[in-house]
Amino acid sequence: MYNILLANIFDSSIAFTIGNITVRWYGIFVTCGIVLAYFLYLFLSHKRGIDLDFSLEAFIWVLLCAVICCRLFYVLPREEYYPIDSWDAFVRFWDITQGGLTIVGGIFGGAMGLLFCCLRNGKYSYAKVADCVVLCVLVGQIVGRWGNYANQELYGQVVTDPAFQKWPFAVFIDRTGQWHQALYIYEGVLNLIGLVIGLVLFFKYKKLRNFTISVYYIFWYGVVRGTLEFFKIEHVTFPGTEIGVIQVICYCAALVAVVVMVLNQRGVVRFQSKCFTVDGDLFKPTVVPDDYLERREEYLRDGIPGSSFAGVGKPRVGAYPEKIVPTRVPEDYLKRREYYLEHGIPGTSFYGEGRDRHGAKAE
Repeated sequence: MYNILLANIFDSSIAFTIGNITVRWYGIFVTCGIVLAYFLYLFLSHKRGIDLDFSLEAFIWVLLCAVICCRLFYVLPREEYYPIDSWDAFVRFWDITQGGLTIVGGIFGGAMGLLFCCLRNGKYSYAKVADCVVLCVLVGQIVGRWGNYANQELYGQVVTDPAFQKWPFAVFIDRTGQWHQALYIYEGVLNLIGLVIGLVLFFKYKKLRNFTISVYYIFWYGVVRGTLEFFKIEHVTFPGTEIGVIQVICYCAALVAVVVMVLNQRGVVRFQSKCFTVDGDLFKPTVVPDDYLERREEYLRDGIPGSSFAGVGKPRVGAYPEKIVPTRVPEDYLKRREYYLEHGIPGTSFYGEGRDRHGAKAE
């Protein structure tokens, strides 16, 4: 039943045409995956306090760099099939309407695009944003893999047992006239499991340090993709060997991810910058007195400029400050203070800069 239904829907890789424009199923699924991933990112980034303007810019940079690198990582190892010796060959080099994208390249390109966006804005830490992005990448991969079915790509070895010659265990490939392992389904299901685990980590385990979920994604997908490479008929190998290039990359990345994840959680390495901007204001970790709220009320009552103060004089050593300097702190001080403590950022709190002692905005 499922085989007949899928065959009727995807009897051609072309979904429909509008004049001279051909719309393919592959493009529809990839686009749907991108849209769903973006909406999930808006939800997750909102939970992390990332504003909408930054989210839109980050989405554009990540998508652009990911698509470019997806194609480059696919065609460069196959340069004999994609020579650039004419304009038509150059167009074919970048033509993705027939498929030809490598997700490993997309991960690398997306990471570079996000890094550039964070450095350009200087508004949010890379680790904080990346934890939101990687879960959305899984959504895009799950949906986008159906485009491989429409193009009859990403299939494995021949299935000879009639009991398994049916969806979802196998897929019939027209060009070979045989049933093959449906690797796109296998990867989609495994990525769905990985997405569920990632969302549980994101919402339930508040003590996870920034970048832990990002490293978890590298580990998970490295294991999944590296394992599925064993079943693929065509894959790029090192010259003179049967060792797959993608397998080596994926397994090495997964191994490094485990080590980094442990070191990050133990505080041996840190991916959270000590000084970054939040909602346009620069915050630095420092030490404030234990009776902060009492003294704050005293300063407000006595009309001292600034909405509060931060302790200086003996910073970062826990000693009681000998001098109190009025300055500006955000209204949601306590909430943000808990966030800094929760994520292990040095110092017990922070103070804001960007305004002078009289409350005027500094140039």
